[in-house]
Amino acid sequence: MKFWLLWGITLVSFSAGCTASKRVNNCIAGAIIGAGVGAAIGAGTGGNNHEHSDNAMLGAGIGAVVGGALGCLLTKEEVEAAPAPPPPPPPAPQAEPAPVAPAPKRIVLRGVNFDYDKSNIKSQFVPILDEAAQTLKDNPDINVSVEGHTDSIGSDGYNQRLSERRAQAVKQYLVSKGITASRLSTAGKGEQEPIAPNTQDGRDNPEGRAMNRRAELKIQ
Repeated sequence: MKFWLLWGITLVSFSAGCTASKRVNNCIAGAIIGAGVGAAIGAGTGGNNHEHSDNAMLGAGIGAVVGGALGCLLTKEEVEAAPAPPPPPPPAPQAEPAPVAPAPKRIVLRGVNFDYDKSNIKSQFVPILDEAAQTLKDNPDINVSVEGHTDSIGSDGYNQRLSERRAQAVKQYLVSKGITASRLSTAGKGEQEPIAPNTQDGRDNPEGRAMNRRAELKIQ
């Protein structure tokens, strides 16, 4: 009776200590084998039958404990593989960059200069006006103001009229090259807007006066 009580307690202990099914089976198998081996060894010791019986029960108990422990220790835990992580979400579509407006084309119209008290177009400035005419043909949506200027020699009234004649001379040349007259306006500025000093250190400045005798083309 003591043997079976000890045996039952041993099996319950090892079954509770083993969690995985495979490990439980190995624990019980180890305990059974250990109990059998321990009982055989215990039965073989002692002098009389009573001692043999007691030693067999003791050996069975010890063998069950040792065998069950070895069965549990030698069994690897069954670890369930962790589920694979979900695939990453697809990248959010990137918004297309807004189109960059092209930089406006810079149109440069060079002006011309005149001799003293003259409004006729000098031959050396013909290529400049031809270039301006071609630019206006290539850009039919722009209009131009032709502004005439003088130096400071002469009265204000005279210089005003001279500056107007110079502006008209440039306009007429551009019209002769195929530019519509309605795209060209004229204005006389007289001597009011010099770009260089007419005199310097109290003396006449011929170079400055020559620069002021001009006609400018300005895009409107």
